[in-house]
Amino acid sequence: MLLEIAHGEAAFADFVAALRQAGLPTDDLNAAPFRYFCRDGVAWGGIGHGDDALLRSVVVQPSVRGGGHGAAIVEALVTQARADGTRRLWLLTTDSAPFFARLGWRPVDRTEAPAPIAGSRQFSDVCPSSATLMMRAL
Repeated sequence: MLLEIAHGEAAFADFVAALRQAGLPTDDLNAAPFRYFCRDGVAWGGIGHGDDALLRSVVVQPSVRGGGHGAAIVEALVTQARADGTRRLWLLTTDSAPFFARLGWRPVDRTEAPAPIAGSRQFSDVCPSSATLMMRAL
C-alpha cells in the first residue's frame, strides 16, 4: 500500500534515515514541490508535478532489499504520477540504471531533458553531471 507522508511524520524520519544510510542526499528534500510516499514501511520515494516530473529518492530498507520492494515502490509511484496527469517521469541515477531499465525506463542524453527537469536542483546541483538521465513515458 502506498501512503503519502509529510515532513515531521515518523514515516518521513524513517525515509530520511534510509536515504542517509544509502548515501543519498537529504538536504534538499524541502527544496522542490515533491510529494513523498512510503510503501509497507520499508520503501520510500518521491514524485514531482507536471507533464514532465521527476521521480526521486527511491530507497528500500537494507534488511529487505532484493525482495521486490524497490520495483513495487517504483510502480506505485508511476501509477500515482499517471493518476496526477504526468505524461513522462524522469530520474537521475549514478548506479541504478540497470534496475530502472528492467522496469521500462530508458536512458536519455542529458541535452534532451525538458526545461522543468533541466532546471531542477537535482539535475543542476544535487546529482553529479555523470548521473544517467532516464525517462519513462506514462
